[in-house]
Amino acid sequence: MPKTQINLEGWQDYRGNITGALLYVETSHQSIVPVRDQLNENGKGCFFEPNYETSTYGLISCCNAKNMNSIVKNKSRYVLFGTRYEGMSASDFKNKYVIMGYMRIDKIKDVRTRHIQKYMATPGAAEPECMQLEKDMAVWGPMYFVALEDSFVISDELLKEWDYKGRATRQLKAVFREEHLNIILGHLNSKKNMIEEYVATVEEYKEALVESDDATQST
Repeated sequence: MPKTQINLEGWQDYRGNITGALLYVETSHQSIVPVRDQLNENGKGCFFEPNYETSTYGLISCCNAKNMNSIVKNKSRYVLFGTRYEGMSASDFKNKYVIMGYMRIDKIKDVRTRHIQKYMATPGAAEPECMQLEKDMAVWGPMYFVALEDSFVISDELLKEWDYKGRATRQLKAVFREEHLNIILGHLNSKKNMIEEYVATVEEYKEALVESDDATQST
């Protein structure tokens, strides 16, 4: 269950194909679990997606809008969250491409107006990606995230064996077919769901952001 239950009025039911679209997540260097980079450690912005707290992607912020639009248009039922791990653990997973979680898309909603209104009401904010798009699809559904050591490793060799083009980098846009999706989901589902630890970690980061803002305003 998500930490925060959102109002699903206006959301549309979604029925996708049994495929899994890979989506890269910028992740923190300061935690052992590969949570989203909420403190701009990678210099690419403060990320609020995937939003473990509400079990959504793309609702809280305009993020990867073009990629998510494509996932919805192509009817993938699952989003597989991957990253190049550079966190605090000194384990064998360091610098490897791992899939640490997934979500099943159950509902979708076009939130372009929401994000543009937020942008217009925030002086100095960067223009959101969806300003140049016709739609900005947010997705909602159950999420499942595992501990680092329980992640599924994606390697160049595995991609070649499974007959997918590309290498295990942040640019990889693989859509895994049902037979391979089932292998990945089977592996993750056999491990403990650590979503609560992911939520607790990003909540600590939120507090750090608030303290930083307060310190800036007081100087």
